Amino acid sequence: MSDVRFVDNSSQALTAILHLRDVAITESAMHAEEKCVRLCPVDTGHLRASINYRTHIQNDGEQRPDGLDGLADDGEAVIGTNVEYAPHVEYGTRFQRAQPFMRNGIDAALPGIRTIFKRRLGDVDVRQGGV
Repeated sequence: MSDVRFVDNSSQALTAILHLRDVAITESAMHAEEKCVRLCPVDTGHLRASINYRTHIQNDGEQRPDGLDGLADDGEAVIGTNVEYAPHVEYGTRFQRAQPFMRNGIDAALPGIRTIFKRRLGDVDVRQGGV
């Protein structure tokens, strides 16, 4: 009679899944950033050049905030700009019409984000509220 031995690989499986999630998050953030940059109106180019992303992902089991200063929870990415006048361009003012480059960029990125997650993690349900 042979001995049966149970090996618990759940920790390694979870690490592998989190790694795939983190790769998908990073790829998705890069994709969304690209869409926002392309849609950003240009005068001097300062606003367009300021658009970037930051991620908060696992790295060998330890959280790595990557300079977010608490803007994102684990497994999230933030795409944005620190340019003071960006909200005036995005939402408009009483003197200037809105030019929503961030909102429209994220909307344009959603199909690609779904594809990225499906490729990395299989058939998942990516809803707009959770992206």
